[in-house]
Formats: sequence, C-alpha cells, structure tokens
Amino acid sequence: MRTTASLLRDRATRIDTDSEARKQKNSDCSGMAMTELLAVKSDGLPIGAFFLAGLVALAIVVGAFLASAKRRKDLAAFALQHGFSFSPYAGDHHEQYMGFKPFDAGHSRRSHNLIHGRRGRIDWEMFDYKYTTGSGKNQQTHHYGIVVARIDVVLSRMCIRQEHFFDKLAGFVGFDDIDFESEEFSRRFHVSAEDRKFAYDLIHPKMMEYLMASPAADWQLGGRVAMITRSRRYKAEELSGLMSLIEGFVERIPHYVRQDRYVG
Repeated sequence: MRTTASLLRDRATRIDTDSEARKQKNSDCSGMAMTELLAVKSDGLPIGAFFLAGLVALAIVVGAFLASAKRRKDLAAFALQHGFSFSPYAGDHHEQYMGFKPFDAGHSRRSHNLIHGRRGRIDWEMFDYKYTTGSGKNQQTHHYGIVVARIDVVLSRMCIRQEHFFDKLAGFVGFDDIDFESEEFSRRFHVSAEDRKFAYDLIHPKMMEYLMASPAADWQLGGRVAMITRSRRYKAEELSGLMSLIEGFVERIPHYVRQDRYVG
C-alpha cells in the first residue's frame, strides 16, 4: 500500500503540473491577442493595418497643427519686432489684388497670417495664400507666400522673373519678352510689360545690375503695388530680406519716372 506521504507528493505534483499548464495557456492567449488583431480581416485587409494607418494619420495631423502654431508664433514675433500688426485670419484680403497672379486661379481661395504695417515710405503687407484646383480625388491645394509693397509711384503693369527653358522655346515661335541692352540680363530674365517704353525707363543699367546681383524672385508691378510671390510659404526669417530687396528696387526707380508718376 502507498503511504500517506507518497499520496501527498503525487497530489502536489499534479497541482504543479496543472498550474504550469494554466500559465502556458494564458501566455499563449496573451501572445495571440495582437496576432489575432492583425489576422482579422475587413474587406480583405487586416484590421491592424487600419489601426496603424489611423495612428500615422493622427501623427500627421498633430504634427501639422504644432508646426502651424509655431509658425504663427514666429510671424507674430516678427510683426512685433518691426512694429507691425499680425492677423492670423485674413479671409478674403487677397481680393484687392485680383488681376495679379496667383489670385485669379482655382477656387476656395483663402488668405491668412497677414502682417501689415509701414516702414519708411512703404506700406507693407505679407501673408499666406492658398487656393484649390480640381475636385474629389483630383483635388489639389496650392500654397503661396505673398509680399506686397505699396509705394508712392504709379507703375505700369510689368512682370520680371527668371528666364525658363520654355520661354526660350516660346521665343522661337514669336512669343518673345522684352530684350534690354544687357545681353546677360536679357538671357537671365523674362520681362513682360504693357508699356515697353516704361519698361526701358524703369529697368535701366543700374537696376539690371541690382536684379542680377539679388536673389531670384518673381516680381509683379502695377499701380502702386510692387509684389513678390513664391509657390510656397515664406518663413518668418525670410521676410526681412524680402523687404530689403523691394526697398532696394524702389530706391532705384529713376528720378524722372518718380516725378512723372508720384502720388502723395
């Protein structure tokens, strides 16, 4: 016959064995949880894929929000430093510049982050602008940086920008821009104007030298407006340089042009 001690040992062994089995089962179940989550399919895709995609989308939204908030803070600091005003929501401010590019393109047009004020003899406006083209899956949003100087001289409509490859092709079929006495300037810049005589008066040799020595920019002139635009938003630290660039341009407007076209 088996002794009482032997029976107790057998019972303890069975208890230990059952306990280990339960632990192993629990471990297997917890390990399967994520596997099952990734394995379950919805419309042919693992639910886990939707979960991960949601996390990525959330991270993008949060990142964009934080970047936008920081940019507004930087622009507000720039405005304060220069004694200007800052308005994060400018709405339809761009409508006063219809006829200038890119304000006549697309739909759902909006202006925001408007900085405005006066320095010297120039009234300044700097803002972000966006518009939308297409619809549905083909919809695309375009972002621009805008710097406007309102000056005391009335200018004829004119565009000055870097010459592109397609401009050269257009020249071969008769769609040519204005050529100036400087071959280098004419090769590097595309200038179009409603009044060619005014263009020759304004873009004199010293103005050509200034533009060739300055950073590339897309200029638009018309009325009291001298405008620079770019197809992406400007950083706060870029605005001072752009203001100085336009000021240098305005300073080089010939005296006789200023006399004929001055407005107080």
